[in-house]
Amino acid sequence: MDLAAAYDYASTVMARNMMARDAAEGIDAFLEKRPAAWKEC
Repeated sequence: MDLAAAYDYASTVMARNMMARDAAEGIDAFLEKRPAAWKEC
């Protein structure tokens, strides 16, 4: 995969991951300085 395709793929995967419930939980836990309560595997 060339560099442009790699960046496109990476941005797609990262956007999909940020939509997961665990992404929000991880960010909230970090900001609240508490352990994360993960729900998804």
